[in-house]
Amino acid sequence: MGAAGAIRRAAASAADRACAGARGFRRALARFAPRPSAFAPAADAEAAAVRAMRNLRTFRFHYAVLQWALLLASLAPRHRASVVFLMAASKGLLVYGGLLKAFPNSALLRRLLDRRLVAAVFLALVLADIVAAGAVANLLAALAAGVPIVVLHASFRVRDDLEGPSPEAAGENGKDDETAAVVEKKEDGDVEAGPTRRSMAAAPRSPK
Repeated sequence: MGAAGAIRRAAASAADRACAGARGFRRALARFAPRPSAFAPAADAEAAAVRAMRNLRTFRFHYAVLQWALLLASLAPRHRASVVFLMAASKGLLVYGGLLKAFPNSALLRRLLDRRLVAAVFLALVLADIVAAGAVANLLAALAAGVPIVVLHASFRVRDDLEGPSPEAAGENGKDDETAAVVEKKEDGDVEAGPTRRSMAAAPRSPK
């Protein structure tokens, strides 16, 4: 009975983790490409550059996962040992990210394992494994497939929650506010001046 209960608990825990992972994947996918209306061309080249830089910062994790999946897919048919090694390296990177999230104020962790140092070591390991396996062509193919997707997404993805109102809309809102303020002041002046005029009309005139 004890072994059966432990197996059931382990199965339930695995199912919960799988459901949580599926929900997280759906949320990430919905954030990455929620609807067709979330994509639109920028007004000019400068606006497109600003949007692309902002999206590169916002969706950097999504872009990295996309490029990583393309690299593993290109290596899977003939370089399975490299796929296993790269997956193990990515697990180590996820463990490091989990430690940073669990201990965000750990000065010792940040001093010994700086993010830039960890990223440099990870990239060095990936490149060394790809070169040793003779899979440079696979890396270039994955980059050729992933970089255009990243550039197009970063250039056309509109973020309503990050983008402020356009200058035209801001100008119109400012004009509306000023008009409302003028009308309110006029109404206040009429209300204040009304009793004064009525009282002057009702007051008796003094003989000259």
